[in-house]
Amino acid sequence: MWLASILKNMAKLLDANTVIRYLTNDDPIKSKKVESFLRVNNEPLIINDVSIAEIVWVLLSHYKVPKKEIVEKLQYLFNFEALKVNKNLLNRALDIYAKANIDYIDAYLIAFAEENKIPQVVSYDRDLDDFKGIKRQEP
Repeated sequence: MWLASILKNMAKLLDANTVIRYLTNDDPIKSKKVESFLRVNNEPLIINDVSIAEIVWVLLSHYKVPKKEIVEKLQYLFNFEALKVNKNLLNRALDIYAKANIDYIDAYLIAFAEENKIPQVVSYDRDLDDFKGIKRQEP
């Protein structure tokens, strides 16, 4: 897995709230500290997939950031050298999220199914019917 090679070295796990401070600049002092930390840190900094989902949800629901801007902010964030995320999966989820009229979690679910070659998703969400290669099944 993508994370196994990183964990062999010293790594730090970033909480969603630190990233939200940076992306929103709602507290300029904390935002600058996070930016500096991201730029100068020599150790791998990990943001897990659940934290990315939390960041999307908080930006959308609390800060009312438009979907397109959320995608752009996260894709920019993923380019920090020290930052380690599940890039293939998360970028695919963001691509689906940007192009389709679905929630981020559903976009992530589709991307996860694609990446892991899981052809069926058990769900009541009919929006999933629109994606080729994924067959939705109700319980």
